[in-house]
Amino acid sequence: MGSNLPPQRLRPGGIAGSKSQGKSLSPAQGAQEAAKRLGLACFYAGQQVPGLVACVACQFQIRNRGVLPACPDCGELVWAWLDTAPPPDIEGVGLPSTEAAAAAAAPPPAEEAPVVVQDNVSIEPT
Repeated sequence: MGSNLPPQRLRPGGIAGSKSQGKSLSPAQGAQEAAKRLGLACFYAGQQVPGLVACVACQFQIRNRGVLPACPDCGELVWAWLDTAPPPDIEGVGLPSTEAAAAAAAPPPAEEAPVVVQDNVSIEPT
């Protein structure tokens, strides 16, 4: 075939039973679909994403330092975020909708109480 696409993207109709059957997805759309399905932040090859990621097709894990490559094992272009740190916020991709809604609903930071200075206070135990 001569294509650089992974085998699961070359099959006509996509993966059996998937909603995207019969459609061809771009890497960005594939990352969004994977984020919905897995509940994890997902990114695609070509994005600058430093951290621990895993291939969504074969679970091959890498500690990435720069631009995401295609998976060296299977050729998949979509990666799931596995690092313990929060995923980077990249335009159009990142947190799945449930996590994004929870982050948006977080309460605003509390105001700090004023500092009171007292003179002649002993810090030595009595």
